Amino acid sequence: MSLPLVIENRFDETYEGLRAARFPSASEAHNMENSLRVAKQSYKTKIIKSKRKGNSYLVMLVEPTNGS
Repeated sequence: MSLPLVIENRFDETYEGLRAARFPSASEAHNMENSLRVAKQSYKTKIIKSKRKGNSYLVMLVEPTNGS
């Protein structure tokens, strides 16, 4: 994967076997999506709704993690 280190470090979670980055706002998630689009990386987005914590936005790389 040839992502800049700043972007690479944002993916510090795993969700459904995929590396994921969590964002508190849609605009931050959209900025990450644009960065991934420019880098020609495949990704998925999921909105997690919670009454207690509010919405959060997950951006997942569509490359499975192999223990990393």
